[in-house]
Amino acid sequence: MERMKEVQEHLKNEFEIYNKATSKKLPPISVDNTESLEVLLECVTRRESLGQARTQGLPPSSKLKAAIADTLLLLDNFDIKISKDKGAAERGSLNKKPPS
Repeated sequence: MERMKEVQEHLKNEFEIYNKATSKKLPPISVDNTESLEVLLECVTRRESLGQARTQGLPPSSKLKAAIADTLLLLDNFDIKISKDKGAAERGSLNKKPPS
């Protein structure tokens, strides 16, 4: 649960940073609600893909989108951080040569 709290706090911070930097505010979110987070991710992605970032001076959204995705994965009981750590450990053990 500590990881979930950490990720949700990070999401709240990124959400605030993004909203402070834009004139068109994002809708409120619920960090425990998958549907709310999916709507937010779709909204941010649409803004970015429609080129509104350039025309409306929107802030970069990559950190916010990453925070939303991380939270969604944790709500689905998948911790990407653990998965990345395991992958790095496996790659590290593959790169080690056995002693001669």
